[in-house]
Amino acid sequence: MVNEPGNQAKRSPRPGVIAGARCFAFRLALFGVIWWGLAGGSLQDWPLGLFFVLAAAVSSMFLVPGQNLRLPGLPGFIPFFLHLSLLGGLDVTSRAFRPSMPLKTGIIMHRVQLEHPTARVLFVWVVSLLPGTASVQLVDQSLRIHVLDAAQPHQDRLKDLEKRIQALFRT
Repeated sequence: MVNEPGNQAKRSPRPGVIAGARCFAFRLALFGVIWWGLAGGSLQDWPLGLFFVLAAAVSSMFLVPGQNLRLPGLPGFIPFFLHLSLLGGLDVTSRAFRPSMPLKTGIIMHRVQLEHPTARVLFVWVVSLLPGTASVQLVDQSLRIHVLDAAQPHQDRLKDLEKRIQALFRT
């Protein structure tokens, strides 16, 4: 093909550039919503907010590179996450108002199968939202978890949680 003025071959942007732009746009929107929520829905200080939203989005691109999230995994994760959060909150509340509730505390071990570093961190954080659990230590693939009732089916919940988090990340 001859490159003549007006007949130049169109070059499409590299896939990495497009993914980076999408990632930046997502973070910009996310931090914008967070700012809006913290400002109580007021747009009065939006110029200052815009500065911090842009700074947060740019900084996050350097500090936490793209995470290869899969949006189709969100519908399976969000209701599950909200359900676990509600159950965890109710469990703590019931124990606070009924101090005589018997406890069978213990430490359980779970072998984490997630390979993606961010998926592993998310898993450790969300484990602490499960009813009666708190992540204690992650060493290599082994996660130590403190439980309030060792008789509960914690391993089943952990495997289900891990499966749902895995669906959020491309590997």
